[in-house]
Amino acid sequence: MEDIALAAGVSRRLLYHYFPTRAEYFGAIWQRVHVQLRQVVVTAEAPTVRDRVEAALVAYIDFFRTCLPLVLISNRSSISADPAVRGPVNENMEALCAGFLDAAGVHGPVRAPAEVGFAGWITFVREAALAALVDERISLETCHDMCMHVLDAAVGSQVDLRVPPVDNPVPASVGE
Repeated sequence: MEDIALAAGVSRRLLYHYFPTRAEYFGAIWQRVHVQLRQVVVTAEAPTVRDRVEAALVAYIDFFRTCLPLVLISNRSSISADPAVRGPVNENMEALCAGFLDAAGVHGPVRAPAEVGFAGWITFVREAALAALVDERISLETCHDMCMHVLDAAVGSQVDLRVPPVDNPVPASVGE
């Protein structure tokens, strides 16, 4: 935290005033990152909801690739389970998935299974991306293909994601 304060040109005391713990600092970073990543999704030109989800997948994997140290902190460090870190990630992912389901016009009894499918898909995406980028057990192309196949099985079995997205498909951000 001292290095961060020095790089920011503020005192460590001021940094701790706004972020009492390291977990809260990283949670704030994740919140900001998700706002930026979701803007990519909101502005993505996509003929179908599935294509919009794929654009989000590409953006997230690219972010994972370019910001791997931050990704490792939030997924494989001692603070990764801290609610201050997990909270912003989970809230934004839930809102993102809800936006996709809204864009597909999903309502009623099929909504809950589709939400569960998206939650499982998000977990799969994270693990597949880490397998490609950190463990190098699979290529990024294989990661992408696997993620899209799992999307089709987990969510596409519940709802038709090949429909054109309706207006205002994904809310800009949670907490924005």
